[in-house]
Amino acid sequence: MKNFRISLLTAMLILGGAFAWAAKVDKAVNIKVGNKNRKYRLYVPNNVKENTALVFCLHGTGGSSDNKQPAFDAIANSEGIIVVYGHGENVTFPFFGNMQLPGWNSTGEWSGDIDYIKAIIEDVAANYSIDRKRIYCCGFSNGGMMTYTVANLLGDVFAAYASISGYPINEFHLHHTGARPVPFLHIHGTTDDLVKSAYVSKIIDNIVARNGCNPVPEVTKVSGKFTKNVYAAGEGGFPIVFYSINGMGHSPETSSTEDGNASKTMWNFMKQFTLDDPCDPTLKWRPCIEQEGWEPQKHGWTINSGTTICSFGKDQNTNANANVYPSLQFIKGDYRLSFNAIGEAGKQVTVQLKRLAGKKDEVFTKTIEVGENRIIEFNIPDEWAEFNISFTKENAEDDITITGIEIHSINGTTGINEIRSDATSSAAGIYSISGARMNSLTHGINIIKGHDGKTRKVLSR
Repeated sequence: MKNFRISLLTAMLILGGAFAWAAKVDKAVNIKVGNKNRKYRLYVPNNVKENTALVFCLHGTGGSSDNKQPAFDAIANSEGIIVVYGHGENVTFPFFGNMQLPGWNSTGEWSGDIDYIKAIIEDVAANYSIDRKRIYCCGFSNGGMMTYTVANLLGDVFAAYASISGYPINEFHLHHTGARPVPFLHIHGTTDDLVKSAYVSKIIDNIVARNGCNPVPEVTKVSGKFTKNVYAAGEGGFPIVFYSINGMGHSPETSSTEDGNASKTMWNFMKQFTLDDPCDPTLKWRPCIEQEGWEPQKHGWTINSGTTICSFGKDQNTNANANVYPSLQFIKGDYRLSFNAIGEAGKQVTVQLKRLAGKKDEVFTKTIEVGENRIIEFNIPDEWAEFNISFTKENAEDDITITGIEIHSINGTTGINEIRSDATSSAAGIYSISGARMNSLTHGINIIKGHDGKTRKVLSR
């Protein structure tokens, strides 16, 4: 009898421990979005924290919220965070013979899925204490494609992003023209023949330039497991991280990362960032073609060909490459191009920006003398489009080098304000665009943080 009591007590302790880690909430939630009834799965652990982080997990084509992909329950239990598993509507997929399957409208453009995601945030916030500066998005396959779309459209809502086995292909051609640079981690298998591993490097190239990262990554290799590429953040941007997993196919999980778990790797990356992290929302493109060790001609650039000093952007055969290619994109707005033209005094450089596909009209053609900090302001009158930019010289023999290419938005929605003499009088802190704390304002864009915790960007001339 004594042994029975000891065994019973042991079992109760074990079960008690299990109950302590059981979910407080693990259920399907119905939600009204416009005139549609939709649902999602909510996971709240027993140890949920006040003002906690919220993670969205988006399933692949044909999946559901019940699949719980990527799997974040265990992370929620250990971290005290809330997890939402999205549930996609039926979407027509030409890739699967125009079949209608549960999935996401991951076109990079606004859709009912974006309204749905925003509605879920409000629904969760109405019932739980969440930190709106720590909302994160990750996804598998088509859910990973949708994660790229969320980064494109909701960069001021989500703090960081991660995708496994999913990047925009075919009808979901990558848009990367969002409100701000974003931190992004991508995991992909070397033997993925569905969302093919062969094209993922071009996706990384595009988002690296969009963020203004160093295009030469810091590389870590673990034999038989993974190659990790870290593209360091440049001024005003965030890092991009790409894991190439040896031998992995099209899968929502892998144990071949430093953490032994793909979801944990995604979480460890995302949780580093909040919406309070300083960045330059005006930064739209910084390709860093002059970076030592980088060969731009291997990444879609034409370099030193006849009178062409450098050129980027061209029409692509999308049937041959799943609609994945090097791309320069802008949306409607005002922009400023800056660059250095290094060469013999008196020489000139002609810069042209023209639209690809459709009208194929010129946005501008300007001829400027060589020198540092050359500036061209221009306007894109229409919505999203892709472009070619070229820098040419009068004679092929002229020795001219282009460096420091940057494009920034200059429209009224950037949040950049002219500095006033009293602007820093009540500041709790002054920071550079790269996040370094400073004692006083410096020339250019500064981040000022108030005592109320709010930040604003000011321009000091």
